[in-house]
Amino acid sequence: MPRPATLEICRKYLYEDIDNVPEAYRERVLRVRAGFTFWYEFPTKTRTQVRDHIVSEFGVVNKTAYEDIQAIEILLGNIKNPAKAWMRYRVNSMLEEAYEKAKLAKKPEAAAIAMAAVADKMGKYNQLDKPDAEPLPFDEIVPQIFEPTDDPSVLGIKKDPDIRKKKQKMLEKYNSEIEIIDVQFEDITDESEVETEEESLL
Repeated sequence: MPRPATLEICRKYLYEDIDNVPEAYRERVLRVRAGFTFWYEFPTKTRTQVRDHIVSEFGVVNKTAYEDIQAIEILLGNIKNPAKAWMRYRVNSMLEEAYEKAKLAKKPEAAAIAMAAVADKMGKYNQLDKPDAEPLPFDEIVPQIFEPTDDPSVLGIKKDPDIRKKKQKMLEKYNSEIEIIDVQFEDITDESEVETEEESLL
């Protein structure tokens, strides 16, 4: 997992002029930018293919490439839908840029109005004006309790008050009809063993 500071640098300078990027992060930003663009253009590519692209372009080891991929996945938000994630990122980036430019307005009143307008647009775009969805009250859900029973009425079957007597009669009837015969048995010798014994006697 990339460090928060590194991730923020990559997010902030993803498509900025490389000269504006702090020197210590330039190589990392270039790798993440290349991987981000490659995955955006070819969303069906796998992590392994993105890794190979970064390794071939920058000559880094696999471990470094996978660290870059972790940052890329976070920046994309949802790699399965990169177009939407990319547009969301671009819109927020443009709004941030507009906000920074509004701060530089010569007239304080004009700057305040412009900054408020950008902040309002950014808040609505990110749906900050809408209440968060309430979490499901899982702690209030009471699980259904099932108790074992031999009462057939729970299935809509009429209960027979004499069922136990009938059951006993059936057991007595069929137990009395079963005849147990003791049978004498003999050990069966394997035919191959018999042939071997006969051959030894010849």
